[in-house]
Amino acid sequence: MARRTLPFNYEDSFLLRNLVSGLSRMAEQKITLIPSIFLCSVIALGFVGPYIAPYGYQETIIRGGDIIKTAQPSLAHPLGTTSLGNDVLSRVIIGARPTVIAGLLGGGMAITIGMTIGITAGYVGGRVDSLLMRFTDMAYSMPFIPFALVMSAIFGIGFYTSILIIGIILWRGNARVLRSQVLQIKNRQFVKTAQATGASTPHIIVRHILPNVAPMAFLFFAIAIGLSIILQASLAFLGASNPFLPSWGVMLRNAYDSGFMARQLAWSMTPGLLIAFTVVSTFLLGRELESEDSEAAIAQG
Repeated sequence: MARRTLPFNYEDSFLLRNLVSGLSRMAEQKITLIPSIFLCSVIALGFVGPYIAPYGYQETIIRGGDIIKTAQPSLAHPLGTTSLGNDVLSRVIIGARPTVIAGLLGGGMAITIGMTIGITAGYVGGRVDSLLMRFTDMAYSMPFIPFALVMSAIFGIGFYTSILIIGIILWRGNARVLRSQVLQIKNRQFVKTAQATGASTPHIIVRHILPNVAPMAFLFFAIAIGLSIILQASLAFLGASNPFLPSWGVMLRNAYDSGFMARQLAWSMTPGLLIAFTVVSTFLLGRELESEDSEAAIAQG
């Protein structure tokens, strides 16, 4: 039987080749292996959490006719119960899904908008550059929390509304840095040669600019994922997100409102620690991938 081959060779693509190489090297290093395993576990919980949780998110635990409120950790409830008699472990497991969605959507929006504005401003230059940078300055002038509260008042409180608000404000930092990088890259010989041969602007951006800003974009994407999770949790804690959609930020808010935040440490600290570990893990992975791809880009000239 003839051996089937892939319709393309990933080694022909700079992005895929260095992404695969970077992931392979990260898997061999302990400092990134642990964050990788942790993030994979969180993402897996995001997919299967609601199906494997021992109790429902709002299911009240009743035994002998009594509601089991603020129970301490035990074999039946490893993280105890809330003031309303909900199993904390189940809420943590189910809460992984909105956390993953907030990170990926918020981070994806931030890097997409930031790359579009940064690369366009840096490569096209002139009035387009000035207009886009003034627009970026305007975005920088907006403090996030007051802006988010005003936008929530206008468009309504909601989980996806909070992610949209995060995405349309978080791009401002990476747009400036990517523009600076593009200003350097467009003066290199291979770009000048492509321009001299009559290559179109979209072709030069896709073929020559994007691969060279990709390492920095990976880092900003990872940072944006972490910041999106923190900001969404912050908005949930402030009540500017859907309080009925399970998330780790809403869990913190519920623990604070209950008045048992100091006594029920497993309830209050677990979602906070998970948010912190998730953010640190995404940053470590993004930093390592950026380093690997930068070394590869330098090696290839």
